[in-house]
Amino acid sequence: MKRNAVRTNGPTTATEGDEALDATFEALADPDCRAILSAAETGMTTGELADACDLALSTAYRKVERLSETPLLNEGVRFDPHGDHAAEYTRGATDATVELTDSGVTLTVADETPTESPGLAVEAAGVSAD
Repeated sequence: MKRNAVRTNGPTTATEGDEALDATFEALADPDCRAILSAAETGMTTGELADACDLALSTAYRKVERLSETPLLNEGVRFDPHGDHAAEYTRGATDATVELTDSGVTLTVADETPTESPGLAVEAAGVSAD
């Protein structure tokens, strides 16, 4: 079974001086990070992302770490009935807006994807959410 990835409510805004601003732009400039974001429409482990993006596993771990420092990728936990829980990642943004003003750059990242109601999503044979 797996838990829905943690999602923040509302858009995330980064401005001049925020570490997230530079980290987000750096991640978006990286083609491997963009490939991971494209693949992470549904919850995937780092190994699954590496396979889907044709990346070495070590590279995928580095890129996921980089993306985790931004509002672009959400981390959740995939629960296993045998106790082998794994981190899983989903794209945390569907929309980004850059504003250039006299005070600098502002980046607003939002996820416009409809979310399920809070709770656990069950994906195990013979287990019911009822």
